[in-house]
Amino acid sequence: MQPITIQSAFIVSLILLVPVIVIAFFSARTWHWGHVLVMLGIYAATIWFFWLGRETLRINSVYRTAIERKTKELEQLTARNNALEKGTDDAGIIADLRNEQEPAVAIPENAESIPSLDDLDHQILLATRLRGRVWRNVAPAGIDAAGITLPAPGPAGLKPDTVVYVFEEGPAQLPTADGKPQGKQYLGEFRATGAPNQPIKLVPVQPLDQFEQQRLSTSRPPWVIYETMPPDRHAIFAGMTEEQLKQKLPPQSVQEYIRHGKEATTDDDEARQIGYDENGKLLPPEQLAQAAERLYQRRLRDYAAEFDELARRRVEMDVAIAALTKDIERLAAAIASAKELQTSREGEVRRLNSDLVGIQKERNAIEEHRDQVKLQLARARELLSGLLKQNSELARRLAAGETRSGSRPAIPLALDAAN
Repeated sequence: MQPITIQSAFIVSLILLVPVIVIAFFSARTWHWGHVLVMLGIYAATIWFFWLGRETLRINSVYRTAIERKTKELEQLTARNNALEKGTDDAGIIADLRNEQEPAVAIPENAESIPSLDDLDHQILLATRLRGRVWRNVAPAGIDAAGITLPAPGPAGLKPDTVVYVFEEGPAQLPTADGKPQGKQYLGEFRATGAPNQPIKLVPVQPLDQFEQQRLSTSRPPWVIYETMPPDRHAIFAGMTEEQLKQKLPPQSVQEYIRHGKEATTDDDEARQIGYDENGKLLPPEQLAQAAERLYQRRLRDYAAEFDELARRRVEMDVAIAALTKDIERLAAAIASAKELQTSREGEVRRLNSDLVGIQKERNAIEEHRDQVKLQLARARELLSGLLKQNSELARRLAAGETRSGSRPAIPLALDAAN
């Protein structure tokens, strides 16, 4: 029923006003004036009731139309809410949700169904179970040699004795050309300590070396804390171009990321290959030889184990460097001592050489004296030989003279001495 318009109601009021005026004019001659006023009041009340009725019908029509429109919108919204809550494969509802001015959810163009909230909760549970809890926008209250102090009340749900992994929040960057790290860094593995309702202290699981302490003390928040080390997954780098991979990854390992999902070569280890049959079905590793197509699959990294291994190697290198430094110091001290000993020995050599020169002079003098003694000895032997000959001759002569005289000759002293 359409409401009476204002123009129609005005015209009807004017039409009724004319006979009322006429009746009041003629009735005033015979009626009491009070009766005339009552009649005019009845007319005014009738007109007022007429206008109220007209407004009631108009308001009823407006609200009925609005109720019908809102009811229809409510039905549509209820259907959409049910689709979001319970999921749907209704193409019309999916199109309505996708084409909303401010879509509640992002729906792909080729989506044929929408998962329910229970399905999404299950997916989130699986994802968070794999990833663990994460606390973002964490800022420390203090950093010292003992660890990190978090402001009270601390990250929600972070309990004492929980082992966490701390990162600087933000995109990572490649090292500089000389190998120095830059951009956001991994700060280390820590264990949460502290009493209830007290500030939480993050204590390093392994002692921090000088490099790690400096990196931690110079770090700038915000930080992100992971309950478990973020796992490596092939999907993380899926869809990236070769240039994007080169910008994000170091040149030492970027090639295996670029080759991931591409045809394998004969040089690739079988552990890095996956096989598919003629229908594109993934084959188990033991049937790799029967594969119609082989693709290269990069190695997934256990970052927690690799960070621990790198920390162990760094400690070994620090110990080796300290040992080499100590050896160098000892070698330098030995070289200095050897140089001092060399200087001392060179002085001794110079003194010995000086002594040798004197000894050689003395030797030469002794040899000259020896030669002179030899000459004198030779002369003495010649004289002795001559004297012996003379004594022999004298003894012979004496013996001959005494023989003639009949007495035994006396032996000369010179002959006895010679015998």
